[in-house]
Amino acid sequence: MKFSPLILVLSLSLSPLMGMGDEHHDHSSSANISSKTIHASGTVKSIAANHESLRIFHDPIAELKWPSMNMQFEVIDHDLTHPLEVGDRVNFEFIQKDGKNIIVKMAK
Repeated sequence: MKFSPLILVLSLSLSPLMGMGDEHHDHSSSANISSKTIHASGTVKSIAANHESLRIFHDPIAELKWPSMNMQFEVIDHDLTHPLEVGDRVNFEFIQKDGKNIIVKMAK
């Protein structure tokens, strides 16, 4: 599918405004995909039964210009989620890869 350059520029410039105020917004399809580690903190809201992911209400992430919100994160190592309980405050580092937010390091 081809897009005109103008439509592409307009859609990219408006994308940060889309979904503002939605604290449950998922940024997994963010245009800024990289392997750079991003530091964040938040509160664990749920843990998947298979320990492959968790939902965190994270504090604002200035580096990505994200407000506080609930987001689903995958984990690179399922053992990262085993010591956690819903309600725990965590500091974590994640990368954005293949349209996913993947936690690579986490501590209570």
